[in-house]
Amino acid sequence: MLRNAKASDSDVPALDVALSVLLLDGVRGLAALMVCTSHSKEYMVDIDLGAIAVDAFFVLSSFLLTWLFMKKSIRLLAQRASVRKWMFTLADYFSKRFCRVYPLFALTSVVIWLLPADAKKRYYLIEKPESFDLFKVLPFEFDYRYFVFWTLPLQITYYFFIPVFVLGVLALGHFWFVPFLPAYYWIVNEGWYQFRTSHMELRPHFPTFVAGSMAAVIFVKIDTWIKTTGFEFRRWHVLAIRVVEYITFAVFLSITFHGLFFHWVHKNPAPNEKGFSFISVPLTLLFVIEMILPSCISFSVYLLHSFVSYAYVIGSQPNWYDKVFSRFGLILLLSTISYHLVEYPSQLLSQRITKALAEQEKKGSGGASACMGGWPNPARVLANRVAWAQEAKSSAVIKTVLRIRSSSMSLVQGKPHESTA
Repeated sequence: MLRNAKASDSDVPALDVALSVLLLDGVRGLAALMVCTSHSKEYMVDIDLGAIAVDAFFVLSSFLLTWLFMKKSIRLLAQRASVRKWMFTLADYFSKRFCRVYPLFALTSVVIWLLPADAKKRYYLIEKPESFDLFKVLPFEFDYRYFVFWTLPLQITYYFFIPVFVLGVLALGHFWFVPFLPAYYWIVNEGWYQFRTSHMELRPHFPTFVAGSMAAVIFVKIDTWIKTTGFEFRRWHVLAIRVVEYITFAVFLSITFHGLFFHWVHKNPAPNEKGFSFISVPLTLLFVIEMILPSCISFSVYLLHSFVSYAYVIGSQPNWYDKVFSRFGLILLLSTISYHLVEYPSQLLSQRITKALAEQEKKGSGGASACMGGWPNPARVLANRVAWAQEAKSSAVIKTVLRIRSSSMSLVQGKPHESTA
């Protein structure tokens, strides 16, 4: 996970984007496994790993999407892109977000809807299976956000805020950091004193998302400064950053497991309240450090793990290690199958939409044919086909006239006396 400085005084590469993305994928996978552990109700039951994992999901999604959209926005501003270009960029952004989350969610909802009542209650903890309404589940109505479904509308809602946040930061120019100071005070205050738990609306969890977006902005600014100035990390730079990172990671583990520093050094200064622990700030600090000096589990794990975790044949095994390895092995197998059958085709669909939007932007309406077949402009296609039919009809009439004339000439040549007459 962590990359140490080289033995020599040679510089450490400033940034490896591919490795950084792999790091974020690893965090996503670890968070998914933590959710599985929490929902099993058999491992580390005294610690709410599920709450830690959900916050990690929230921070990760806001960090990654803010980072990518900010890079794109900076490029468009440098190009003085037109309003039309911005509209296509936003359409591409939202289509990617839709295809990333909604297809698998919709398919899972339909599968649960088809299950018998006992299976609904067992696999998705639906207390009143008879009240399951697919047409209220699909639009994320509040009382129908069963089990892990409650996190999806929060993430999707925040997706709409990210473009506004990014453009607002860019509009501030060199003064982008000014609102960050009171914003971090607000995030810390909310994290310490605001009660948060699962199956709530976006408002209590909003500071967690914002912390991820702010960390992404800080990373982009630092990365831009490094590339612009040609700054190179020396050995003592790396050492100092690693010390901060290790301390931050230890604080994160102390919050997660309610111990470590809080037993060895000092009691937890945060109020001892119920609900989710406050981890967004130390977690985002780790993200920024690892993205600058860096040292794949799919979304299916999150949505489908309950079908394995709550299966009777798995939970009834007497040996604890048998249950652990069979449970996680089957979860990974199920998620792999789901990825290739649903998630990967959905990603291909989003790529096709992106390509179609790009073609339409360059050629007018031509790019839409990639998604709509031969009907990018139905009126024009219909007019062309009518014209073609009329042309074909005219050609048929001409051929008929020529055929009659040819027959007449043959008849004249065969009967010259009639011609003379």
